[in-house]
Amino acid sequence: MARINLERRAKIGRERRARTRAQIVDAGALLLGEGAVSALTVDAVAEAAGVAKGTFYYHFQNMEELLEAVGEQVVESFEDAVTRARHELRDPIARLSFAFTQTLERAISDNGWARLVVQGSQYPLDFGRSTYANLKADIAEAIAEGSVTVQDPELAADIVAGIWLQVTRGILERVARPELTTQALEAALRALGACDPGARSLYQSCPPLG
Repeated sequence: MARINLERRAKIGRERRARTRAQIVDAGALLLGEGAVSALTVDAVAEAAGVAKGTFYYHFQNMEELLEAVGEQVVESFEDAVTRARHELRDPIARLSFAFTQTLERAISDNGWARLVVQGSQYPLDFGRSTYANLKADIAEAIAEGSVTVQDPELAADIVAGIWLQVTRGILERVARPELTTQALEAALRALGACDPGARSLYQSCPPLG
């Protein structure tokens, strides 16, 4: 009888469970992007993932846990789009501008992702917690440098996030114009009281105001 490699068997089991969990998360993300959170059910997710209902409960205790996992996936996709900016761009307005435009371009090119983000923003678990924290930190730095006139970091972050979400909702309803990303960024920066973005490259520093 062949010797059973218990370590190898355990590794295969872990990999299989990880794949199944990923299938369930992907199914939840897909369904969330297509409809409201209130319409998301365990039965619907299990069917979309191609697994038994009991398998769902093996990986998640309830729908809230699944939504948290979907939220983490959304946040990771946001962070993937802007990580380079946070490491390479020293100016906070440049980082904000890069993140805003990169994620908006992603929304234009991937409507499924855009719908998922919009739906997720309506759920109490706060899908964008870390992204919002980075945005607020960049704005606080810009305030300290005198690059913006809005002096409350949370209010400023809410303004930028609100503009981004509203523009993204518009993208889902109609064809995005080629100049949409630039115009949306200009609106967001002006709402913060930043320098006129039309007078400089979008990712270069603003001169101090006043």
